[in-house]
Amino acid sequence: MGLLPDRRKLTALAYQVGPGRYYQPAYRFIAADVAVERGAVLDVGTGPGWLAIHLAAGRPDVDAVGIDVCSTMLGFAEANKQGRLNVTFREMDAQKIVYPDRTFEVAVAVQSAHHWKDAPAVFAEVYRVLAEGGKFYVYEADPAASLPEGWIQKQAGFPPDALVRRQWAKYGMDDARWTALRGVAAASPFGPDLVDERHGFYRRLVCTR
Repeated sequence: MGLLPDRRKLTALAYQVGPGRYYQPAYRFIAADVAVERGAVLDVGTGPGWLAIHLAAGRPDVDAVGIDVCSTMLGFAEANKQGRLNVTFREMDAQKIVYPDRTFEVAVAVQSAHHWKDAPAVFAEVYRVLAEGGKFYVYEADPAASLPEGWIQKQAGFPPDALVRRQWAKYGMDDARWTALRGVAAASPFGPDLVDERHGFYRRLVCTR
């Protein structure tokens, strides 16, 4: 992400106690939408691990693997999983995924694509580690989206909508950035036959191997 080590730790802590908490409903909606019932699923840029945890929760036939380049985030992820045996976190760059070809049935990237330094490499690597027919779901917040009811967990009015929208403006993707990412996906081994749609306040690409 181009941050100094100490700044990266502070950013990880801020996410763990902030969005990592109040985005819980969004993580659950995404996990239910992806609906993996068995096999291995890869969470690309897992952060504090909540999506991987929700993907595996109540599904003993699912093995969820979350990868991230930030060791501090992964420390939070390990604590958040609370000993779940079907969730694994590893420090790993999505540009060079250290898993064999066709390991995973599904891959998901939520709010991580805007950090990718080499998006073509990430798409190529995810394609490589997906099984035939496997899907790669890419989610990015749309700064122009409305705030759907029930997608953000609020306590005593916090976080206010204005704060959430500022985060989308900073960490989401506007039309131009999303169009560029879609072009990278279409030029990748996945090819142009992809789905570009909305889910909640997210833009979503679904790429099929």
